[in-house]
This record gives sequence, C-alpha cells and structure tokens, in this order.
Amino acid sequence: MAHDNYPPAAARWVRVLRRGGLILFGLVGLVFLTVGGLLLVSQSWDRATGTVQECTTRVERTAGTTGRTVQTCTISWQAADGPHTAPVDIGGSATAPGQSVELRVNGDNVALATPGWVGAATAAGGLAMAGTAAVLLVRQHRRTRSPGTRTNR
Repeated sequence: MAHDNYPPAAARWVRVLRRGGLILFGLVGLVFLTVGGLLLVSQSWDRATGTVQECTTRVERTAGTTGRTVQTCTISWQAADGPHTAPVDIGGSATAPGQSVELRVNGDNVALATPGWVGAATAAGGLAMAGTAAVLLVRQHRRTRSPGTRTNR
C-alpha cells in the first residue's frame, strides 16, 4: 500500500482518513439514491397544471459566505375533488404570478414535475457511488486483515 513507508502512527491516520472518506462518499451516494428513488416514485403521481399565485424569494446560506436563491410560490390547481392550494419551493427560477407550472400531486403532496430520466440518473449515480464505496471499504478491510498480519485490539 502507498502508506506502508510512513511511520506507524502516520500510516494509521492515513488508513482512518481513507476509510472516513469512503464512508462519506458512500453516504452521499445513499442520499442521491434516496432522492432519485423519490423522484421516480413521484412519476406515478397524478399530473396537474397549476397557476402561480404569489412568490417569496429568500437566500439560504450554505457553507461560509455562499448561498442559493430559493423561491417559494403559492400554487393553485384543480383536481377531481376540487380546488387545491399549496406552497412549493421552485429553486432559483424566476417564476411570475399567473404563470402555469406542471405538477405531480398525490393527496396533500405536491411537487414540480420532473422528467423521468432525472430520477433514474440520480438513483443510478447514487447506486454507483454507494456500491463503489462499499467495494473499496471491503477491499481495504481485507488488505488490513489479511492472513499472516497481526493486529492488536
């Protein structure tokens, strides 16, 4: 392994950091897999066309001084059981009152309609990330626990 020439304490830290990075990579993959799965599930929800009533814009702070603009709009639509109104986060897109938007609705749940490939691609990417992290973690574990090596626990 690349860190075999390090002093024992440094080699241990390299292994811990490598394992931590792989675990973090796998967790991010699981988040992508979950979001992609939810996007795919929403494809089976009823379609509706809503009308934007009013919007509020805010800036959400992320790490440090960066931020992202989020627009929350009140949207109304007609369903078989009557008219509905709900707030929907529309990301940073400039949406004006009176504009039509495509929705997916399921009871009280409402989301902006997304193409099916977005959910499939997100889920596939998440599966690839989580699977890669799992394989690399198993390989790393087997390498450190191979026969003939002695570990103190």
